[in-house]
Amino acid sequence: MKNWFLWLALAAHSSWASALTYTVNISQQELQSKVEALMPIEKTKLFVTVILSNPRIELAESSNEIGLFSRILISAPGGLGGQGAIKLTGSLLYDADQGAFFLNNPQIQSIESKDVAAKHLDKVQQIAQLALEQYLSAKPIYRFKDDNMKHKLAKAVLQSVTVENQQLVVELTVF
Repeated sequence: MKNWFLWLALAAHSSWASALTYTVNISQQELQSKVEALMPIEKTKLFVTVILSNPRIELAESSNEIGLFSRILISAPGGLGGQGAIKLTGSLLYDADQGAFFLNNPQIQSIESKDVAAKHLDKVQQIAQLALEQYLSAKPIYRFKDDNMKHKLAKAVLQSVTVENQQLVVELTVF
């Protein structure tokens, strides 16, 4: 009898919880505007300055990752430097306390520059990687709004985040 009651209580709880499941879609364009607001990113190390600007976001369905393409400006003593393009990818990290998404583990896939000698691109990549990791780990690329009831609920009950049809699909369940 006890087991029957426990099973019934679990089934009722499961049905109730699934009845209160909903989805929030965050478009690629919304993310684009949020990332544009974070730019430019500037970092100087060992007398080399790297500035990232003009971002373009791309959502990757196959890996649930965010791709970021950006202009890169490099300056160093002795007139060394130039400009080019950078591509990086990262996954999403959700911080429930802040109700915010961060670009987690950003990895530079490529840096291209006609102005900077190939032998210097490794150092530029190291500096850019450091700048991105430090900056993007502290700046959310999307934050739920406190004045939106669904967004308030999402802070406590996020279930999953996937990429579908050029959108982040955020699954939420109210317990």
